[in-house]
Amino acid sequence: MKSKLIHKDFKLQGISYSANGILEYLKENEDYYNFLKSWFDDKDYILTNTSGSTGNPKEIKLKKLDLIESSKLTARYFDLKVGDKIINCLPIKYIAGKMMLVRSLVLGLDLYLFPVTSSPISDLKNNYELIAFTPIQLENSIPFIEKIKKVLVGGSPVQDRLKEKILKCKSDVYETYGMTETITHVAVRNLSMGEKEFTTLPGIEIGEKDNCLFIKPNHLTIEMVQTNDVVEFTNKNQFLLIGRRDFIINSGGVKLNPELIEKKLSKYISADFIISSIDHDKFGEVVALVFKKNIPDDYNKGLTHLSKYEIPKEVLAIDNFPENNGKINRVKIRNLINHN
Repeated sequence: MKSKLIHKDFKLQGISYSANGILEYLKENEDYYNFLKSWFDDKDYILTNTSGSTGNPKEIKLKKLDLIESSKLTARYFDLKVGDKIINCLPIKYIAGKMMLVRSLVLGLDLYLFPVTSSPISDLKNNYELIAFTPIQLENSIPFIEKIKKVLVGGSPVQDRLKEKILKCKSDVYETYGMTETITHVAVRNLSMGEKEFTTLPGIEIGEKDNCLFIKPNHLTIEMVQTNDVVEFTNKNQFLLIGRRDFIINSGGVKLNPELIEKKLSKYISADFIISSIDHDKFGEVVALVFKKNIPDDYNKGLTHLSKYEIPKEVLAIDNFPENNGKINRVKIRNLINHN
């Protein structure tokens, strides 16, 4: 098993390391060191946390062989080869960051560690094959990504204004769909080509149960993952992502999807905002438009493009949008605006 956990050609920032060597080199970096210790131990699984963007984070077990197979599928799909230089600027605490390290270890890639910040790269001197971003990281890094061949973005929806910027990039930018339980991405769409549908990676089967997407990741030992995502199928391996069932607002019996309302408004509002809901005696809950820090003067111009049920009954601002792993925590925001 040990030989599967680290490729003989693995490098960190251009330097070759063995299992013991990489542990020694990263011993001062607590998060990396603790994960590497668990990766190289005698157990056949690792422990990781879900992001907690829709509730409390939970700890789950993932088999090491599944992480290896996921890495191989990514390599085949994105044509990664031994020695390719890739960048990680995601926290190792969560699965997306873990998998950038695991892919490097098992595929023999050359991994470069960049800061885990909202603006992780600038003025790159070398060419790189792959990087993974959250949407805010990508937005802040657009001027600097031309030296990176393939860019992955995920964790939360990519808004239309960022998609427009991506169309002007030389890099291939892919929005990914996946979760901790599927060991990151199982479907992608090429935003550089203006693709709207997510297409599953080879061997991934999808279907619908209880009005939500389920996934059969045939490259893993997991039989099925049931999601809370509402989708629209365009064929057997392609779908449009409508939004999460968890976030549906039920206002007087009318069910409204906040992510669809946000999509409509994002064309007319440049300030940071989300759609949430406030408890209401008569309707149960009503739509609320929540801005970060300040309510812009011109927000009204977008409201004319909403149906009468979608128009917010409350407009307010809060100091910051709480996040988990780069994802806006809608549960916390709803609690904040209902208990102020």
